[in-house]
Amino acid sequence: MAKTAGPAPDLRLFDCLAIAGVSIKPPMSPLLSAEALLAEMDFCGVDEALVHSDAADCASPLTTNPEIADFCAPHPRLHPVWNILPPQTGEMPPDRLFPAMRRHGVRTLCARPDENRYLLNGLTFGPLLEALVERRIPLFLQARWERVTEVLKEFPKLTVVATGVGVWGQDRYFRPLLERFDGFHVETSAMELDGGIPALVKDYGPRRILFGSGCHRRPMGGASLLLRNLDVEDDAKALIAHRNLEKLLSEAHL
Repeated sequence: MAKTAGPAPDLRLFDCLAIAGVSIKPPMSPLLSAEALLAEMDFCGVDEALVHSDAADCASPLTTNPEIADFCAPHPRLHPVWNILPPQTGEMPPDRLFPAMRRHGVRTLCARPDENRYLLNGLTFGPLLEALVERRIPLFLQARWERVTEVLKEFPKLTVVATGVGVWGQDRYFRPLLERFDGFHVETSAMELDGGIPALVKDYGPRRILFGSGCHRRPMGGASLLLRNLDVEDDAKALIAHRNLEKLLSEAHL
């Protein structure tokens, strides 16, 4: 069935978790091209997006990082996210990473310790994580809560965005992190709990919650509709929708 109309552009949306490309477990409607992703964004009223490579679950960042940079390069509304690897293997020397990020307009990084087989700690990543703190570069982190907690305990000033934060009591894991670490953030793609986000806003404020859709693994329209209808003040909604992410990106320097 053809799509007929999208929502009115009443709220600017900057998606921190758009996912595109080839996947080892293809979703029902994969977004294999930038044009397909932009069309979905237009239909759902999403203005800009950080784009994560879905192939990063099964391929080396040495392949997926250049691919996602090329995917986004012709389109100012799309911004690539790169994945990191341990420096000890020689695959991703830190002294080359930041110049490459500058060349490709990359302002955020992502760690996938389980998929890429490493420990995200000071022993393995100390100089790089210290550099991320100094440069205020956000690190998206897809990992078990024990690992998120340990890296924040070791690097308490690190800017971390936890992804895939679901319902069913997961806030029992991350509420202590919101209390303890000012640089800890959560994104909204899986927070499909009635009153869940407003409860976080009431207890911790809106400034560390980022709008994410998880598209193409999740419907972008569902995430955007949920945000537009949140029972929070308009200023709080705008912070979650785009201002918080824009602030993080503006503070990052390479």
